[in-house]
Formats: sequence, C-alpha cells, structure tokens
Amino acid sequence: MADITKVAAGAVVAANRAAIIKIFIVITFIAASSYGLFQFYQRYLAESAVLSTPEIAELAKKTPADDRGEWLRLSRMVLAVEKVQQIAAPIEPINNRGEASRIELGYQLFFDPILSADKTTSCASCHHPDYGMADGLKKGRGIGSHGVGKQREASGRELQRNTPSIFNVAFNPILFWDGRAGSLEEQALAPIFNEEEMNFPDAKELIARLRAIPAYREMFARAFGFNSKQDGSEITMQNVARAVAAFERKLNITETAYDSFVKGQDDKLTTGQLRGLVAFFGQGQCAACHIPPHFHDGILSSTGVPVSSEKGAPLDGDPGFGAVIRRQDGFGMFKTPGLRNVSQTAPYMHNGAFNTLEDIVEFYNDGGGRGRGLNVFSQDTKVEKLNLTDQQKKTWSVFLNHSTVRRHHRRFRLKCSAG
Repeated sequence: MADITKVAAGAVVAANRAAIIKIFIVITFIAASSYGLFQFYQRYLAESAVLSTPEIAELAKKTPADDRGEWLRLSRMVLAVEKVQQIAAPIEPINNRGEASRIELGYQLFFDPILSADKTTSCASCHHPDYGMADGLKKGRGIGSHGVGKQREASGRELQRNTPSIFNVAFNPILFWDGRAGSLEEQALAPIFNEEEMNFPDAKELIARLRAIPAYREMFARAFGFNSKQDGSEITMQNVARAVAAFERKLNITETAYDSFVKGQDDKLTTGQLRGLVAFFGQGQCAACHIPPHFHDGILSSTGVPVSSEKGAPLDGDPGFGAVIRRQDGFGMFKTPGLRNVSQTAPYMHNGAFNTLEDIVEFYNDGGGRGRGLNVFSQDTKVEKLNLTDQQKKTWSVFLNHSTVRRHHRRFRLKCSAG
C-alpha cells in the first residue's frame, strides 16, 4: 500500500512539474509575441549567456572581416551586455504639450526672418533641413548674412562657435554648446536677442511686429487662445518660445537602420556597419560618452579640442561652461553632442575644427588633447589612447552612417511674411 502511495505521489509531482513547465512555455510565448522575440530574449534570457564588452572586443580581433554571421553574433552580444534600449518619444513639459496648432505655428516662426531685427535671419538660416538642421559651416553666421550654407559666408558676422544640429534636441538636457539654457523654451529665445545672431533689441518691439500681421494673430489665437477675437493678446514672448520649442521637439530621427537592427531586423546593417558597431562599443569605447539610444550622455566634459585637426595645433581657448559658471574648473567643457545624422552635419566640435568623421576618430585614437601633448586643464578621464587599427578606424566611421536620414522635415504651408 505504501508503494502505491509513493507511486501516486510521484505521479502527482511529475504532473505538476509538467503543468508548470507548460505554463512557463505559454507565458514565455505570450511575452515574446507581444514584446518582440528578440527583445524578450535579449532582455531576460541572454544576459547570462554573453561575454563582457572587452571580451567581445578581443573576439572581434580574431574574426574575419567578411564573416557576417560571426559579426552579427558579436553585435547582438554587445547590444545584450550593454542593455541597449529602443528609442522612445521625448517627454513634453506639462505646460507645453505638442498640439498640432502649436507645432505649425512654431514651424512658421522657425522659418520666418521676422524674428531678426533686420529681417535677414531666421532660425532656419542656421538650422536648415538641407544641412542636417545645421549650416555646414565651420562657425555660424549671424545677423546680416544671406542665404543658407556656404552662401552665408559672403556677408554678416561670423559667430564664436559651430552651429550644432537640432535633430533630436529634445532628448539632450544640455542646450547650447556651453549648457547655458535649461529648457528648449529658454533656448528658443536666446538667439533672438543676441546681438550677433538675430539682434532684436526689445521684446515689446518684436511683439508689436508680430501683432501687426493678421495671419499671426490667427495662428497664435488657435494655438494658445480660448476666444475668437484674434486681437493679438496671445502673442507674447512666452508663447513664441513655447511654439518654437513645440516644433523643435518634433525634429526627431528615430527610425534609422540602426533602430531597425535594435528591434531585431538583422538585415538592416551592412557587415561593415556591424564591425563598426562592435568597435564603437568595444575597442573604441565611444559608448562611454555617446550612449545609445541618443548617442550622448547628457553632460558637459572637456576633451581638449584644438583649433584645427592638424596634429600640433594649439588648444582652443574657448572657456565653454567655465564662462557660464565663471570658474576655472569648467574651462573648456562642452556638451556631448548626439550622433544621430552626424554624417550630415560636418564640420564637427564646438569650434568646427574637424572636417570629417575620420578626423575625429584620429583625435580620440590619440587620446584627445592631452594625448597630442596639449596642456588641458581638466580633460575627461574617459578620453585616453585607444590604439585602434586602421580597419577599426574605418569601420567606426562607417557605423556612424547608420543614423543618416537625408531629408527629415515636414513642410507646412507658410502663411506669414516678414515683409
């Protein structure tokens, strides 16, 4: 009788175990189906199966350049160990949700030179879609310049710094190269009143100029008003800032070949880009500062940027964040720029010193400014000699083309005129 009881108990245990296994399989299948099979595996099952990033980098050194299967495996391992996430929508402030009417108004203001004193310069003069929402110049050109891109070099004032792209600006908490603005709304107004950029002397005068245009009265009323008077009372500097910021928050590149690859589509990156991805995270140590999915770290740091890409060039003297806080320990500190669409936004660095991505790779391979013998006050400790091979340097820049989107802006019908 005891034997029968034991057998029965064992059968119950086995049945329960089988039921538990079936339940686990069903839950796993449901989760994988809804979450995405690759993402589910990468996030919950793969961690214990992958090597560290330095170990993967060592494996990469022994991997034939044309072995796509192995490069694909190494790339997937890197994404797993680095816990790379998909890009999400930017967070909008509670007092400036991105209603369509505000975005359209912001677009209009962004492209209208009416915001500059002499009506020659708009936000888009320096942040133009044809130049990756930058201007293609070593340093920007402000008030009095005409046209876009190289056309602007013929006239107007040269500014102190390179014009940064504003693609994905909503994802970076550091605004302006020196981090002096705390929000997109604050950033939107600063160039208007800067004497070298748009040179508007007085906010009241600008408000009066906008209120004199019926189309603007209508658009501001629709974006911010709760009545149909359209008397211009909604036209304030605060609402100008809100509208421009609402538009800028929509200038996002989120659907690139890299993003598709992260979602599990193996065919979206070339073999060369896969090699570059492994070098980017591994031997190149680029992701220490350019962290996915936005490819920046949201902080300011000093890398010892010289005045030009030539080896032996002296250190650039721009104090950067040091001038903002008026302290020596901030000297030469600038924001880490994001790398999405980076192939379209040369020249690079805060001073436009580097003309190509290859120039930047060479600079960081040398160990930044200190690696080139410059007396850098407070160089970031993450910047050190990399000892990349020529092949790794090449694939690094090839990988950065993963995020290129040559045209990325919505055309609204321009309803107003600066004339």
